[in-house]
Amino acid sequence: MHDFLIVGAGLSGLCAARELRKHGLTAVLVDKGRGLGGRMATRRFEGAIFDHGAQFFTVRSPEFRREVEFWIENGAAREWFRGYPSPENAKPDDQYPRFCGVRGMTAISKFLAQDLEISFGEEIEFLAREDEIWRAKSQSGAVFEAANLILTAPVPQSLALLKNGGATLPHSAKDALENLVYEPCFAVLCVLDGPSQIPAPGALYVNSDPIWWLADNFQKGISPREGAVTIHSSAPFAREFYEHEPNEVGEMLIKAAKPWLGREVSAFQVRRWRYSKPENPSQKGAVWVPELRLAFAGDALCGAKIEGAFASGIGAARVFERRLNRNP
Repeated sequence: MHDFLIVGAGLSGLCAARELRKHGLTAVLVDKGRGLGGRMATRRFEGAIFDHGAQFFTVRSPEFRREVEFWIENGAAREWFRGYPSPENAKPDDQYPRFCGVRGMTAISKFLAQDLEISFGEEIEFLAREDEIWRAKSQSGAVFEAANLILTAPVPQSLALLKNGGATLPHSAKDALENLVYEPCFAVLCVLDGPSQIPAPGALYVNSDPIWWLADNFQKGISPREGAVTIHSSAPFAREFYEHEPNEVGEMLIKAAKPWLGREVSAFQVRRWRYSKPENPSQKGAVWVPELRLAFAGDALCGAKIEGAFASGIGAARVFERRLNRNP
């Protein structure tokens, strides 16, 4: 049995596990996906590579700056562009740097996951607390046990797992968590028959409906094949068409993006993000439930950014560390 069970191997979970390990505490991460990173997602398709979740991140706090410098020094991250290019302003005055993973956003997660114990492809069915031990059972029949629990999956999913296992949260925590709302999003991965017309540096903040964002992954430097474009839909479009047939949705978004594609689409895939980003993020950092030895972490609790996911995961781990040091 481990000291900690962490559900979700996205950035918050990975950072929490690394922080705990610094203090000699053991953790096992469990994720229903086949790979790392959560929404820091990279996919291969038709000889091209696409970031189809989070596209970049910024740095504000001194602690996160030190962390990102560590990633850069170890070849996991680099600066992508400055400013925020839009159709109206291809070269904005804002010169604030935006960073990305060197070989896609998952490169950062892979770097952070070194030497951590992670179980992939394990979709948890319920979480139950019995005899002061947290037990999680997956659809495969695997059981994971730990004295302490950190939940980093999207909050609605985490609450559902606790409900399935009969765990009851105090009203203060329940109210803070149930009020969080997420935006859905479609990601269309397009392979063009030549270079796209998206201007350098391959990032375009369209900020419209139905297109929210466009990225040329070849210009970004992660795809060996030209014309590898990611289209992100707006949240209103995704809400309206979320249950529609994926290819139909893809064709609609490709048609809307045509002025910036400039080429024919030879192949495409559609990915849905039910919880793409929090619509009304909290600034709590993490939600700590001491009587259950439970914490919730993730970007929804710390400002809806990758830096927030980092800070929330670290913060959840540190709350536990302080508590355990007082009560060995």
